[in-house]
Amino acid sequence: MTGFFALLRMTRLRPLGMTRMRGLTRVTAITLAGMVVAAAFLPLLAREASAHAALVRANPANNESVRRAPTRVVLNFSEPLERELTEIKVFSQDGEQVDDGETAFDDNDRAFASVGLEPLDPGLYSVEWSNVSTVDGHNLTGRYPFIVLNPDGSTPEGASFDDYQGGTTGGELLPKNIDSALKWIAMLSLAVVAGAAFFLVAVLRPAASFLESDAYERLNDAGERWVVTLAHVLLPASFIASAFLVLLTWNRLNTDTGLWTYLTSVRTGEYRLAGLVLVLVALAGADLLYLGGSTKKRLAGVGVLVVACLCAMLTYSMVSHSATGTGKFWSASSDFVHFAASAAWLGALVMLPPLLRWRRRQMPEQEGFLYLANAFDRFSVVAGLSVAAVLSTGLFNGLTELPRWSAFVDTTYGRVLLAKLILVAPVLAIAGLNAYVLKPRLVATIDGLYQQGGERADDDRSTWRRHLSWLQRWLPRTIAVEIALIVAVFASVAVLTQTSTARGQLAAEAAADATSQAFEQTSNVADGLQMTLEVTPNRVGLNEYTLTVSDEQGTPVDTITQARLRFQYEDLPDAIAPSELALTEFAPGSFQGNGAYFTQPGNWRVEAGLRRSDGDDIARSYVLPVLRADALPNVDDGGAFDLPFTSFTWNEVGGAFLILFGLLVFMYRKQLQMLAQPAYRASLTLGAVMLVAGGVLAFGVHTHSEAQDARAGNPIAPTEESVGRGRELFQQNCIVCHGVDGRGDGPQAADLNPAPTDFRLHLPLHTDPQFYAFIADGYRGSAMPAFGEAFSEEDIWNLVNFLRTFGETASQ
Repeated sequence: MTGFFALLRMTRLRPLGMTRMRGLTRVTAITLAGMVVAAAFLPLLAREASAHAALVRANPANNESVRRAPTRVVLNFSEPLERELTEIKVFSQDGEQVDDGETAFDDNDRAFASVGLEPLDPGLYSVEWSNVSTVDGHNLTGRYPFIVLNPDGSTPEGASFDDYQGGTTGGELLPKNIDSALKWIAMLSLAVVAGAAFFLVAVLRPAASFLESDAYERLNDAGERWVVTLAHVLLPASFIASAFLVLLTWNRLNTDTGLWTYLTSVRTGEYRLAGLVLVLVALAGADLLYLGGSTKKRLAGVGVLVVACLCAMLTYSMVSHSATGTGKFWSASSDFVHFAASAAWLGALVMLPPLLRWRRRQMPEQEGFLYLANAFDRFSVVAGLSVAAVLSTGLFNGLTELPRWSAFVDTTYGRVLLAKLILVAPVLAIAGLNAYVLKPRLVATIDGLYQQGGERADDDRSTWRRHLSWLQRWLPRTIAVEIALIVAVFASVAVLTQTSTARGQLAAEAAADATSQAFEQTSNVADGLQMTLEVTPNRVGLNEYTLTVSDEQGTPVDTITQARLRFQYEDLPDAIAPSELALTEFAPGSFQGNGAYFTQPGNWRVEAGLRRSDGDDIARSYVLPVLRADALPNVDDGGAFDLPFTSFTWNEVGGAFLILFGLLVFMYRKQLQMLAQPAYRASLTLGAVMLVAGGVLAFGVHTHSEAQDARAGNPIAPTEESVGRGRELFQQNCIVCHGVDGRGDGPQAADLNPAPTDFRLHLPLHTDPQFYAFIADGYRGSAMPAFGEAFSEEDIWNLVNFLRTFGETASQ
């Protein structure tokens, strides 16, 4: 803060006085009255909104039939939950509530919620849930059924999924138009005011330092009036739009939470209330800037305006997708810098047209053009730094939010982000035209005409004037196009911040796939008969198996005396012993059974065998791809200072930013020449050091080095018995991701990001105790779960000993 006010003091200020007190008072009163009136009518406009904490996993699951009555309903969602606004209720088929009324949560997984159940009799039950995401504050409700079977495994009378109307309500992947429009107005208005105030401090005043006192004061007064005018038009618009969003969100909640409670006890509500207060503080800062009777008060007014706007921007970042999950400090900071840099760029552009017009009308030609050249020199620095910040933070945010490149087209968030990038491309093209073609030519023309013109012939002066006339016509047009494109980019950002995250959508879709892959296949068998096998829901754990036999006309065959199923794990036939299930006839030609015969995800061979009273036995094999019920990892908050993505390492990210900073030093070496020679040389030296250090970090430093004594610290000798036990554990628990040979190519590997480890490559780089920790505690930032409670210490060491055999195989 001290540095900011020091920058202000470097510029000359003249108090404008009280000449417009009455007019400003009327404008302020009208805008504040508009805020109050609009807020009073906001609840009338409430509609359903987009919502993003989608259900990705449930136990009991949707449409699941369970033999043993559950004692709790456990739900996992795609985003962290607002606990005060999330609840789960369970009802019997008669509408009686059968839960204990206490929705519980888990501090280790903020997307987890559960509720206890009373003892349940066999029958159909309905789970009804409602939540609010801490990411964007939107609500979502849903309901689904499950059945508790009779003790003999049969379905209770009257319990059927056929007539049940379930599903999810309250949200779509894309937000409602009103939400996006309000967010766009709020963010755009705030950005323009903040950027304009920054332009006043960083460009308009310093560029006029060569002017005489009266000319400086007239220009400074004009610039301050522009900023104050923008503030009194746009800050109320931002406040009203933000208030709309608050009231719409609150009015959609499915709880009896009061507005004040929402604003003071719910995370998203607290930040939105803070944002509204900060907009009012910024408006007060604009008033102080306009009415300040002394230099100190006007300095304070500019400072309050800029700082309050920046803090209001920060509240948007704190309720954005970036403010949750692993590395949220870095991703939220990047989001804020992205917003602030965009504001500096846009606000400066908005201030240029009135500056050009005022210069033409109020300043002598030579003095005006020299000032214009000075101002454009400073503006180019601001714009260049803003563009560099926008591009680097945009790349960082994209890596954070998109788990894989295909998410650009596979997810709604990715497609909206792609649309934003398409809009950004012409913005950069126009900005490049202004910065590297028109602006340098304008400055060079002005320098040639007015600083060297006296020494040149009239023909040369005429040529310079023609160039100047042409540039004066085209520069405002390109600036207007650039402003329009940036405004459009802000519209895409408003939609993007309201859109369900790519990670959340992929998680929900994967969960839907995991619970909707019921298997059904009809085959022609002996004597013109047809056999149909149905497996529901076709996942690891309890399933329902139905076998139907009919003739060519579809008539059930009543000569079947016995039906059996035999289950064999196809991916690793020798690892899991086959099992069998005798089916029970519930109608002529139709047999049914239940059981947890799929113990591992992957491909299972199911052999159906029929015994007939009028012919030979019939056998038919089916191969089923089986998904695990808990294939999705929990929402992991991770460490706030961890790297928020796994595409690159800290070395590579840090090196990239050092290279960027080093390049910026050399790009702006002309501007650095205003420093004293020792400081200038030190700056260039620092830039060179950053380039070299960044290159070494990004390309020359490997994250790992080969462990010197890999087995040190392992208390279990790698005996044949230990390795055999480790092999058994690996086949039962690890093959699905890491594959038979530990290459990271298991049946579920393609759906995981990052991909599972190839042990052959990583074994030389880690010690046995490190692998012990990976197995016991899981691996942060990946789908690797923690097995510390599932395995004994000895078994984990046995598993480590077996993993070492992959390294021995690879070295042969």
